[in-house]
Amino acid sequence: MKIKISGQPDPDIFRDRKKYALWFAFFLVGACVSVGVAIFAIYFDTHHYKNLDNWAIGTLVGSALGITWFGNRLQDYKKLYRPHREKLVALRSNHPEIEIYCAEVETIGRGLIQAEYEAFIEYSERHSAASCA
Repeated sequence: MKIKISGQPDPDIFRDRKKYALWFAFFLVGACVSVGVAIFAIYFDTHHYKNLDNWAIGTLVGSALGITWFGNRLQDYKKLYRPHREKLVALRSNHPEIEIYCAEVETIGRGLIQAEYEAFIEYSERHSAASCA
């Protein structure tokens, strides 16, 4: 997710969260089904089902990749916790662009999310390095 601090905050930043959550749930169900099929293949007589164990492992690997991909996308939507908010106070006082962005987000009436916080950290590091050079 790309956050531009110099621009206006996106009022509909959560539009993709539902899609990511649904895909995450789909792959999680796929992983559970593949584990169930693997348990069935291990404990029951499945010699007449060719490659059932291979299908279970393949489905598990594919589901694990989907869980990882969409789970990482959902991490961007986490709310900020106390240590993040405390550091954000310092960032807001040191960088007027971050202060303006946060004020506009508060005007919209939504809370800041993890992706925005990480963009603030990156912005702060980039401008601190530029001012030291």
